[in-house]
Amino acid sequence: MTDMLRSNWIWTPDWRFEERQTPHILFFRKEFGRADHVMVSANCRYKLYINGQFVQEGPQKGCAELAYRDPAKLAPFLSGDKNTAALEVLWYPEAPALRNDSLYYSPYPCLYVEDLSEKGELNGSGGWKCTKADQIRLTGEPFSPAPIHGMEEVCGRSELRGWKTCGYDDSWWEDAKPYSVFETNRPIAPFFLEERTIPPMEHVQRKFTEVVCVRDDGEKAVCFSDADSGVRAQISQWEDMLAGKAALVIPARTRQVVEISAGEEMCGYPSLRLANGAGASVRMVYAECYGIPQPPVETPVGTRPMPPKKGDRTDFKNGCLTGTTDRYRAAGFGSETKPEEYVPYLFRTFRFIRLEIETEDVPLTVLSYDYVSTGYPLAVKHVPEIADETMRRIWEISLRTLKRCMHETYVDCPFYEQLQYTMDSRAEILFTYEVSEDDRLALACMDAVRRTQRSDGILQASAPAVGVNVIPGFSIFYILMVHDHMRYFGDAALVREHFGCVDNVLRFFDSHLTEKGLVGSVGSVLFRHRYWSFIDWCREWDETIGVPTAALQGERSVTMESLLYLYGLKRAAELAAFIGRSSVAEEYRARAGRLGDAILLHCTGESGLIQDGPGLSLYSTHGQVWAILCGLVEKEQGRRMLDRTFGAEGVPQCSVSMSFYLLQALDLLEETEKMDALWEPWKRMLDNNLTTCVENGTDERSDCHAWGAIMLYAWPRIYNKKKDSKNKG
Repeated sequence: MTDMLRSNWIWTPDWRFEERQTPHILFFRKEFGRADHVMVSANCRYKLYINGQFVQEGPQKGCAELAYRDPAKLAPFLSGDKNTAALEVLWYPEAPALRNDSLYYSPYPCLYVEDLSEKGELNGSGGWKCTKADQIRLTGEPFSPAPIHGMEEVCGRSELRGWKTCGYDDSWWEDAKPYSVFETNRPIAPFFLEERTIPPMEHVQRKFTEVVCVRDDGEKAVCFSDADSGVRAQISQWEDMLAGKAALVIPARTRQVVEISAGEEMCGYPSLRLANGAGASVRMVYAECYGIPQPPVETPVGTRPMPPKKGDRTDFKNGCLTGTTDRYRAAGFGSETKPEEYVPYLFRTFRFIRLEIETEDVPLTVLSYDYVSTGYPLAVKHVPEIADETMRRIWEISLRTLKRCMHETYVDCPFYEQLQYTMDSRAEILFTYEVSEDDRLALACMDAVRRTQRSDGILQASAPAVGVNVIPGFSIFYILMVHDHMRYFGDAALVREHFGCVDNVLRFFDSHLTEKGLVGSVGSVLFRHRYWSFIDWCREWDETIGVPTAALQGERSVTMESLLYLYGLKRAAELAAFIGRSSVAEEYRARAGRLGDAILLHCTGESGLIQDGPGLSLYSTHGQVWAILCGLVEKEQGRRMLDRTFGAEGVPQCSVSMSFYLLQALDLLEETEKMDALWEPWKRMLDNNLTTCVENGTDERSDCHAWGAIMLYAWPRIYNKKKDSKNKG
């Protein structure tokens, strides 16, 4: 290939069919003289190092039609006229069962490096060496319905010692093969590049706070206060190592199990540095909390393992740690000055970590174990003074939850899917506006959601997205995102950019109206319809997996989907008016008027309550809340509706996710007493020693779900408003 036909996209020259079927990590390196500024991208993920020093990770998450390239400034990491650039590149296969849906967007395996300096020494078009990191096996998590597929089984390799630095002998590596310009000049991802729109992730060096316990051969937990002198000495040695005071030596043919704490739920890269200990194995279990083991249950399709029961998240005596797992086998080449180091490729989410270490014939020295926390660099500008201690603590866990759920995208939860769901993200964006006024991640979120629109107008429930994942009602929350940005920032150009997508979402719902004028059966229970009509995690809806039981009765129409469409129409009318589309605004208002009349006519039951489905004697708090938010009832009627449903036995209640909208309804009705009762789930979180907000009130699957950070909105927008009003009075 002539130089003119080479692009800056490269990959290994020997990429066999079987390698395309599993996730892989590849190493690339190149020695150079000087390069101050480069652009980097990859499919799916890269980590850039200069002279062994970490520079940055990326790229910003893309989609099927668009990828991003990241600028990297190298000057602070250069050393004279001889330097080494090294990249670790993660690639996921197309098979859904083996990929990370938040990172995968294209089947093309590639790395992009463009050197913007005059000499262009680091351009990908030539001189790069590469090798496959076959010692790393990436695995999924069997307990997760949407696995991150990033857990690792790794064997140390002495021949890779120092590969990120100058002078390393890479003669046995392959020459990276550039793609031709004919292969890359295409308007699809990953080759269609735009520059990154969000800042690099934040990285902070941290230490673990304490040794919680050690486990004996019978797996009984022993803490310092209950231990004999021998175990106390072992715990003290671990504490000294974690604090950076002394190395820890584990004798040959020994097994030690220790559980440590970060003090709060964190996202980061744990780093294990070792000396000697050839053949020693280290198993690391990252967990959000301690839980009580539960026996498996028999189902029609076989035995089903049950997740641990959660209570006091710090109960190490009765509970155990269950979570994601990495395994590392030491090669034994490390020394005190040049340690053997293991750091997982993707960040881990943890509050507690269980370390199981088994040595073989050689003692193992653990030089250090610490971590680098990571996340979006959220600059918190507004921290209110809250006199009430309980409310202040709820604010603290809420802010921490939001931070842990902000990365290259917003994520529903950092421990499980790490997906940017529209309903979750709408709330997270509002919370971000309140504490920081930063809209960069919000803009990236809205753009990613807009790019998922299907031909019928509906949007994917999460974005970026490759596979089909549609929850019809979630598309309305995208409209609310755009409306929220209009209220906070008044950006007419942004509204115009998204307005066509907004109109198409509304077209989808309008095209599914029944003869009664209601939204028909656009979805149902998961796996029983092409779309999932999820509304909320309620105990009464457990059998239908978050879907009102009305989806399986009568006309199978869910009133909540009509209410969401109505709310979306009203907010879209305001968007249209804002950008001067007065006739469209009037059309939306007319459609909203007809839909509101239809809901009241066909979905009103006893005592004026809104039914979960037309003509069905099924009621939930959700229907009443959204009827109030949509302005379908007067205040007194709204109060009566919530008197009959809020907190009532047997009536589906708003769980953590929908409590935000319950809060807004109570504020509209000026129901201060009921608003106080709303915080009971958060008080239980504090009682159970959580440091972040749980996902729901049913199985509490995730201990960190940012749709629960509603205090970040409640205090400045509701409580402070009432306080100011009282002071003025």
